[in-house]
Amino acid sequence: VAHDAAQLEAELPLAQREAQAAFGDSGVYLERFIARARHIEVQVLGDGRDVVHLFERECSLQRRRQKILEEAPSPSLTPALRAELCASATRLTREVGYRSAGTLEYLFDDTRGEFYFIEMNTRIQVEHPVTEAITGIDLVRETLRIADGEPLRFAQQDIAMRGAALECRINAEDPLQDFRPNPGRIDALVWPTGPGVRVDSLLYPGCVVPPFYDSLLAKLIVHDESRAAALQRLSRALGELQVGGMKTTAPLHAALLADADVRAGRYHTNFLEAWMPRWRAALDAAAAAAGRSESESANLNVNADATRVGEAL
Repeated sequence: VAHDAAQLEAELPLAQREAQAAFGDSGVYLERFIARARHIEVQVLGDGRDVVHLFERECSLQRRRQKILEEAPSPSLTPALRAELCASATRLTREVGYRSAGTLEYLFDDTRGEFYFIEMNTRIQVEHPVTEAITGIDLVRETLRIADGEPLRFAQQDIAMRGAALECRINAEDPLQDFRPNPGRIDALVWPTGPGVRVDSLLYPGCVVPPFYDSLLAKLIVHDESRAAALQRLSRALGELQVGGMKTTAPLHAALLADADVRAGRYHTNFLEAWMPRWRAALDAAAAAAGRSESESANLNVNADATRVGEAL
């Protein structure tokens, strides 16, 4: 990363020599470095002739460049920026005659109000339920219909955004041990329930989670009429969730939802790196005061108002 013109002038020849040695071509790409980037993606559906977008998803809360929480719509976009971003996604997709569900990913610099295209994922994304929640459109069903040769069943003006939705990826990982995978047997399992709460998972009591695959256990999705109400609902749902027999990222999600910056939508792709030491320090202080271990403090419920710690599971 070059932080000024002098550094760029000094380091560009080094990069060119490496490229020449590795690829036989000294050409290099120059891209703007965004220190506090937001990761925003646009969901599209195309039938090979026409394309529609289903608005955007905010995916900036990440660990090791992998998403842990997603929401729609993005709290960082103005209506004008949203329209510009979605227009960019549909234009790119239409140019290639795209046919299926797809997601176009962008980095957004909210200090400049500028976005930069990263890539397109030509598949259903893990976080597609938040889009389904705010649009009422079953993306899997529509993808299968398009694959069967059917045209799009709706025009862009038919797609409306209703309320706000969030998704937590509940992983079999110990966030206090650098997100170390934590496979094992599910001894007990309680899913949250109620209006606006959805759980996508194949887990059951007695299920053995092996160490050989991705650590994702479940997706917890909530929807409500506003972002504030959806945050409240998600906090309540996380308080009801119980996965016995292994460490999960649920306590991390609960703590994140209690953070003032997260609740205000002020976060970026590197947010977790700076936030984790603060969380660990808070857990250490709580554990010392109560005579508990750090791990026991992490596994406390968060009350529905997401402002204070409740009783242990």
